[in-house]
Amino acid sequence: MARKITPTPLPASPTIESLADFGAFIRSMRTQQQLRIDDAAALCGVSVQLLSDLENGCRAVGLDKALAVARQLGLAIIAVPKSALAHTLSCIEHEQP
Repeated sequence: MARKITPTPLPASPTIESLADFGAFIRSMRTQQQLRIDDAAALCGVSVQLLSDLENGCRAVGLDKALAVARQLGLAIIAVPKSALAHTLSCIEHEQP
């Protein structure tokens, strides 16, 4: 019998300041799509170990691999200057339903 996947909510803040923050977004996107880690790894073209390490924030992976996984799981990443961060977050918060 297949194990039930419990969707993990997206982190409260859209700001990523560590590998663990990034991993939380990756895990959330995967579980919300009801993907087992082995299925998600195959879909993203990476090993299960790499995806597990990425989700747990315990190993730095190449930016190309991290972005490919994020893109494949439907996660958009934007970069803004720190000086514009507060304004950008405010705009994002006002756009949410």
